[in-house]
Amino acid sequence: METACMRMMFTALALAIAAAVPTVPAAAQVTEGQLIRPVAAGTLTQEQVRAVAPAYTLTNHTIPTPDGARLNAVLLRQPNARGTVIYFGGNGYLMERFGAETAALFAPLGVNLVLVDHRGYGRSTGKPTADLLAADGLTVFDFVRRIRGVNPGRIIVHGQSLGSFTAGHVAANRPTAGVVLESSVTTTEEWVASRAGAEAARSVTIDAALRGRGNSRYIRSIAEPLLLIVGANDTVTPSSLSRALYAASPLPASRKMLEIIPGAGHNDAMLRAPAAATYRRFLDATIGTGKRRR
Repeated sequence: METACMRMMFTALALAIAAAVPTVPAAAQVTEGQLIRPVAAGTLTQEQVRAVAPAYTLTNHTIPTPDGARLNAVLLRQPNARGTVIYFGGNGYLMERFGAETAALFAPLGVNLVLVDHRGYGRSTGKPTADLLAADGLTVFDFVRRIRGVNPGRIIVHGQSLGSFTAGHVAANRPTAGVVLESSVTTTEEWVASRAGAEAARSVTIDAALRGRGNSRYIRSIAEPLLLIVGANDTVTPSSLSRALYAASPLPASRKMLEIIPGAGHNDAMLRAPAAATYRRFLDATIGTGKRRR
């Protein structure tokens, strides 16, 4: 059962990340620099993880990219894991600050967990751009599937908000066991319209690098099982955008799921019991039940 201490940590996680959520700027222009804001930080430690998810054993990994950047990642393993989830966090997500809470969410699901700081964030090097973040997702996936003891046929990619674009790109270009898109969007243009209103959006200038950016460009190429999660009260990436992605997916209803979490906003959907229950069902269907965990 969730303790009062755990609830306080999860609340702090949602509030802290919320401070980094981008808004449509008053200058009527959307640029990469406004939406992608790297922050240096430390890394996740075994001591932090042990306090909230003692089943996990942490190993550190440095993942080199083709352009010379080095991505800071950790692999959290637990005995008898049924598969591995690669988690790409949203804007402002830092392993040092939020990794332990993420570990506490995933440990009861019976999976190993890979966390990675986006390039330029935490201890990862390199300058982040939308294209490079997408490319890094493939680099991370290819690295993880070669780690000894990781079953490459049982890897789920999960992306939240900004990270959902990376997860979608990976799922459209690599054979994963499944993909989870949390608090995602269709395109930058439709996201701007959802934030500023259709009429005001016509006067917003969007950088060329961001035009069409989102999961609409990937959704028809995703052949693996799909789970879309979004908060019903999400005012940053409204649930209508996840509904549109669900509708655009060519997968049959038996291979895709849409979970709109009552009462949840942009960063706390996975903290709610309905999301955890749906996630467990999704894992059961994609990589099997494994050893039953309480």
